[in-house]
Amino acid sequence: MYESVIKTKVQLSKDIFPAEAWQLISKNRQSDDLVIIDVSTPQEYKDLHLEKAININLLSRFFKIRLEVMDKSKTYIVYCKVGGRSKIAQKLMQQFGFQTVYNIVGGTLLWEEEGLPFASDTDGVNKFSFCPFFISIVTYKKIKKILHSLLSHIIQHKGVAVSSGQES
Repeated sequence: MYESVIKTKVQLSKDIFPAEAWQLISKNRQSDDLVIIDVSTPQEYKDLHLEKAININLLSRFFKIRLEVMDKSKTYIVYCKVGGRSKIAQKLMQQFGFQTVYNIVGGTLLWEEEGLPFASDTDGVNKFSFCPFFISIVTYKKIKKILHSLLSHIIQHKGVAVSSGQES
């Protein structure tokens, strides 16, 4: 009478703000179990990144291949410029079986705003160069607003035509 025991590993996937991330990084500075991943483009990484962060561009066609070969038992902190791409990376990492993944809310923009340190060989955030993910969100919202306005305008005119036709 043997019972099969199925062990399930609990996954931790959490959004954290820069100050909390900084505490986690500071506390685990000497540990090899904490990996910091910048999912920004190589140019964004070159311009600004956290100390000891490795660059794995989310937009690269090799992103998922890189995830496949990484140690899923380590603790990961992911970030980008604004926080959108790192949120996608966090969800992908969960799907790939990573056990502990933290996403830095607000990315390097909020990190800088909170006055936290960057790697010494970087210049600072250029607030006028937005990440592609952020641009696509802004574009989507503008298109949605225009379509909503156009649809409201069409419905409004159609309602007037219908009501004026019924009164005759």
